[in-house]
Amino acid sequence: MSLVSRWLVAPLLVLGLTPASALAQGALTADRPGFGDGASVLATRTLQAELGAAAANDDFGTNGEVGQLLLRYGVTDFLELRGGVGSVAVDAPDLEYTGTSVGAKVRLLRVPTSTLSAVTTWNLPTGSGAFESDIVSQTLNLAYDGALGRDLTLSLNAGTTLPYDDGADPTYQFIPTLSFAVDENVGAYVGYAGFYTDGLNANFVEAGVTLLSALDTQLDLNTGLQIDDNRDAFFIGAGIAHRF
Repeated sequence: MSLVSRWLVAPLLVLGLTPASALAQGALTADRPGFGDGASVLATRTLQAELGAAAANDDFGTNGEVGQLLLRYGVTDFLELRGGVGSVAVDAPDLEYTGTSVGAKVRLLRVPTSTLSAVTTWNLPTGSGAFESDIVSQTLNLAYDGALGRDLTLSLNAGTTLPYDDGADPTYQFIPTLSFAVDENVGAYVGYAGFYTDGLNANFVEAGVTLLSALDTQLDLNTGLQIDDNRDAFFIGAGIAHRF
């Protein structure tokens, strides 16, 4: 979450050499922080980088990760390509890599108060340590954003993760989030994230704040707590999203 795949970064950087105009880009929308993805698709020929760091404490001690790097590029008005460079995970005294991913977001529907998109991600077997795997898995989610009022938005992610392995079980996820504007530059959110399998399920509550520090830059602080009987876990993180 050499460790970083250079072949993934370079093509997206080349594609972003000719940015869209500020007018065409509109308001900055980021897929961080939080477990879910937003339904908004980047404007055509827009490159955006989102990254951060987090520290966590659970039954096994304190650990952290640095990176969380997601690159997004708007191909058309309704399609963006995505590359997850991942993170370096710090579990002293070990350093591990969470692995890379590639994917896309396709807008399916947009009306004045709602947007619906499909987000697909292929997680590649490029991790190390606890994240090492020899199989590819695909996550497919529907992402919905709907206005509940002038300053309140409901976001929903629902879908499944399918390992490309006959012996592995799928995971299903459901992630509802409420976000609201504090003022024109500051936002906040609260949410739930559930991940369900035939084995042990994982359930989280999360919250955070965002600051639009410039037209093309968003800062964030976020935190979350696991609320099931499987593990006691707490995390806190910070990040940035920048549009080029």
